[in-house]
Amino acid sequence: MKGNGHFWPAYVDMMTVLLLVYLLISMIFQVLLIVAQQNVGIKLSEQRQVEIRSISQELRPNELRMILDSNQNYLGSKNQKELISWLEKNKEVIEQNGVTIYAAAKEGKQMGVSLTLQYDRCLEVLRVMQQHGVSTKKATINNSSVNIFQEDFAAVYIKQPATSSVRKPDVISSSNLNEAQIPSVNVESTPAAAGGL
Repeated sequence: MKGNGHFWPAYVDMMTVLLLVYLLISMIFQVLLIVAQQNVGIKLSEQRQVEIRSISQELRPNELRMILDSNQNYLGSKNQKELISWLEKNKEVIEQNGVTIYAAAKEGKQMGVSLTLQYDRCLEVLRVMQQHGVSTKKATINNSSVNIFQEDFAAVYIKQPATSSVRKPDVISSSNLNEAQIPSVNVESTPAAAGGL
């Protein structure tokens, strides 16, 4: 082949074919990547939206609401004193039944901002509980929805006692065993826990 000069055209043809194969494979991978990105976008758009709930003005039994400023994610000294007094007054019942902690904000904030504020406020209540030796074993932070109210607040209320038969304190039933394995703070998504109707 070298003698008659046919080597170079064959080499160029072979390189052209390899280049075309490379371009074809690259295009296939790009198409697959675009399809994968579109599928992710569809899945994200199909995800359940966060519920927006309007909070009732009526307080639950044994509920404490602490009014806060618009973007305040901490309890002021007045609210801390109120909370400490409420915790000391209800300490035994809290340790028996547990508490639900939630928060609300005025309408008009972005959803992410509202959820972050709510969670920060709930953690602040939890922190005060821990600092004053109140058990947080049965404390539940309810942050599953954006809670709307005419004023920003953080709230805590005592859970209703479980409606089950009276148990002897020394006997460990299977439900007691399950309760003992619950971590110190859990997050429930109970619609009624945020004070909605």
